[in-house]
Amino acid sequence: MFEASTFNVFIILMLIFGTWAFILWKNTSTMHKQIKQVAQQQSFIRQDEAVRNLCRAIHNLHPSLHAGIDYIVHSGGPGQKPYIANWMHSNIPQPTDEQLERSMMEISGVDPVKDHAVQRLREYPSVGDQLDAAYKARHGDTDDQVRLDAQIQAIKQKYPKSDDSL
Repeated sequence: MFEASTFNVFIILMLIFGTWAFILWKNTSTMHKQIKQVAQQQSFIRQDEAVRNLCRAIHNLHPSLHAGIDYIVHSGGPGQKPYIANWMHSNIPQPTDEQLERSMMEISGVDPVKDHAVQRLREYPSVGDQLDAAYKARHGDTDDQVRLDAQIQAIKQKYPKSDDSL
């Protein structure tokens, strides 16, 4: 039926395909975990002013880092301040408490009423609503996506970036 060389080629191709499928599955799984982690962090940051201030302080020290990707923050609980629960960036050392305190002092002079990011954050649709609209759009129903995009654009126009935030 099959020659030995044909069978060997078939086995090698199956191994290559199996390895490729496993790598794709593993990467997809990792990506889904990371997306979920980022969405959870963004929701947490949106709901807690103290956590938002901690993230602003970290961003002030390291503008290229992002919550949910490079670090995870948690609330310290009632009456306690938030903290960095997990620092995942290997090339940049985790800021010390003293560095964070100094950074918070630097940014405390920023007026949240004039800070476009804070103003926008209060009015943006929730991350869950945006993810739901994106899911529906990928499956052909773009109505929610178009509506949310228009809402976000209106908020961006309502609270434009100031020259000093560029």
